[in-house]
Amino acid sequence: MKLKNNVKMDKVTGSGSPLFTIHCSLFTKSYSLFTIHCSLPWRNIWRNHRRTVITMASVFFAVFFTVLTMAFSAGSWGRMIENMLRTQTGHIQIHQAGYWDDRVIDNFMVMEGETIDRLGEIEHVVNVAPRIEVFAMASSDANVSKGVAVVGIDPLKEEAKSSLSKRVVDGRYLTVDDGGLLIGKGLSEYLRVGVGDSLALIGQGYHGAGAVGLYPVRGIVSLVTPEMDKGFLYMSLPAAQELIGMPDGYSGILIAIDDGRALDETLQRVGEAVETSVYEVLSWQVTMESLLKQAKSDQAFSIVILFVLYLIVSFGILGTVIMMTTERRREFAMMIALGMRKGKLAGCVAIELFIMTCLGLLAGLAVSIPIVAWFSYHPIPLSGELAAAMSSYGMEPVVPMVATPRLFVNQALIVFAITSLTVLYPVRVILKLEINKAIRP
Repeated sequence: MKLKNNVKMDKVTGSGSPLFTIHCSLFTKSYSLFTIHCSLPWRNIWRNHRRTVITMASVFFAVFFTVLTMAFSAGSWGRMIENMLRTQTGHIQIHQAGYWDDRVIDNFMVMEGETIDRLGEIEHVVNVAPRIEVFAMASSDANVSKGVAVVGIDPLKEEAKSSLSKRVVDGRYLTVDDGGLLIGKGLSEYLRVGVGDSLALIGQGYHGAGAVGLYPVRGIVSLVTPEMDKGFLYMSLPAAQELIGMPDGYSGILIAIDDGRALDETLQRVGEAVETSVYEVLSWQVTMESLLKQAKSDQAFSIVILFVLYLIVSFGILGTVIMMTTERRREFAMMIALGMRKGKLAGCVAIELFIMTCLGLLAGLAVSIPIVAWFSYHPIPLSGELAAAMSSYGMEPVVPMVATPRLFVNQALIVFAITSLTVLYPVRVILKLEINKAIRP
């Protein structure tokens, strides 16, 4: 009875049960085997400090440079796209349903002012800018004509969004009810017009009506790209609506937000604020598809550069492994001759390389993570003409980096995979080692 009570107590506490004893015994043996198998490789890698440091340095610099390269590439494109969204196209656009597939003037939209004001009250929305974008023929007194893009803007909202007034190089900025024009510097040179001269615009208005008008040039602006500088002109929204004969009409409404991570949430709320049967609400991934493709193309080029870097690193690590294997051939032969199995010896060498790879990876991440994290919050500032040019376009003159866990994990895994492949060489040499030949001096 007493024995049964003891057994019962053991089952309750679990401390004396056979299953518990077996688990503890297996754990102890596993830990002992792990310690035995790792202690020998750990001592071996420090028998030749120079060889170990060279191998670790190859892994370290591979991780370090690949992380910095990808962080810089992603940060530069991310900041450029963010600047373009904030100053030019907006994170979200609203159009008449079907406009984006057939961008003609007859598909322009009409929206009440109360609805536009309600859009500005949505969380994360910082700017709501109605626009009119049409094409027309511009002609000057010098008998020079050119097809141009006419952009009707609200001067106050456009200034808050893109700081357009800072790009004025001659004349003045538009007012809300201005009947004049802002033209690109390249366009003014082509048409041979300056501040105070007049331009005749001829185009197509709403529902086939003629769009004709004579407008004075109020100012000349330097625009972002040469194509825009030579083919864009701005006018106030009321003047553009009068030109096309469509009061209260817009080609679209551009919405900028303060946090790109809240895009999906804001897109949903904008869709709830308007009638989706009448309007289409598009994210910047749709409206800036060409720029997104260019960014992906540039990232693909960066991947090619990284591949070349990985290739160089692979040969560097492989060279170190070949050197290590060649130097230790006689050692391997002696150990096999003394009774160590080839498979166990190959596993020991693989663990050595695994330990050196992990040390190199940890060192690379330990150095690169703080650097990338610092420059993600404190971007490298630019100076001189480049900084002035970026500031005039409403862009922050800095070179940023992006710090994301995925960036570090991906590079570490790739370098680890490359290094792991080099293990095949010493393993193959050990398994095919001829003791009689290798043991001779």
